Amino acid sequence: MIKLTFPLIKNKSFAKLQAKTLYVDQEYFEQYYQDSSKMKLDTLIKILQENMSFAIPPDFSKAQCNILVTVGEKEKGNMKKSATHLVNSNPNCQGVVLSNIGHGVSLANPEFYNRCVEEWIKDGKLPEGKIIN
Repeated sequence: MIKLTFPLIKNKSFAKLQAKTLYVDQEYFEQYYQDSSKMKLDTLIKILQENMSFAIPPDFSKAQCNILVTVGEKEKGNMKKSATHLVNSNPNCQGVVLSNIGHGVSLANPEFYNRCVEEWIKDGKLPEGKIIN
């Protein structure tokens, strides 16, 4: 299936749809398109395999630092399930579902994202959204 759809990576209209999904601003689109167009099939396959085979590391439950887990409200269900699984896999995790955003909040609204992370680090304040537990 990947081999059949791979040529779409060089299609500018398709790239615009992908960029929109990933919240790549118009000012960065040409660079995104140029970089994507240069990708080789085996590279794309490796990226997709890595994404699909992600598993929580065996010692994750032993991590002793505070961990913030965020997921967008508009993300796919498997991403939300993964976020919940992460939160439930370590007592130091806090998680929140961010409203009105899909995958890529740090690109879609970097000021908001940076402020949320900074407030969480400094004050332990979670961003607004549904708490994951």
